[in-house]
Amino acid sequence: SLLASGSWDETVWLWTPDGQVKGILRGHSHGVNCVAWNHDGSLLASGSFDKTVWLWTPEGKKKGTLRGHSSYVYSVAFSPDS
Repeated sequence: SLLASGSWDETVWLWTPDGQVKGILRGHSHGVNCVAWNHDGSLLASGSFDKTVWLWTPEGKKKGTLRGHSSYVYSVAFSPDS
């Protein structure tokens, strides 16, 4: 299992529960405000002050970028059946 954290330094960090860094995800052009895993941990979403939501695999591979917000992204959430 992994924990994800977002930072003002424009990165998302992936951690093990015992504090080991498993990856640093780069791509956002402004601070990362929020992160959320889907129900089975197979997809991570990160929202940013760059007005985008990025989708990532647990291995840190980018799956896509959602664009369209006219202001900062403050939260992301998956539906329970996603």
